[in-house]
Amino acid sequence: MNHVPDTALEAIDAFGEGHLHGGSPPVRERLRSDLRLRIDPSDDGRTARCRFETEHTRTPRTLRERGSFLTTYVDGVDERLREWGIEPPDAYTYVETVDGTHRYEGSLRLP
Repeated sequence: MNHVPDTALEAIDAFGEGHLHGGSPPVRERLRSDLRLRIDPSDDGRTARCRFETEHTRTPRTLRERGSFLTTYVDGVDERLREWGIEPPDAYTYVETVDGTHRYEGSLRLP
């Protein structure tokens, strides 16, 4: 089951299509009330930073360690990225907490 909102899927599609045409727009989407997605292309054109931002009481080492329900969102994003030939990381790892929001990041390999 895909829980990723249509607006987020459309933003990922715009990112993938933009990469094919030489200009990927960044992705800034809310996946649910406590989970946001950010994708920023790098200057080299071969990678992009994918960050999930979440509010929660725990900060496990990887985002998927938060549980199966949240994993369905991450899997949905990764699946859509793969449809564009974009390879997501094996895991999104905890990097920092800013103003109570935990950030998990990984590097995307662009086609």
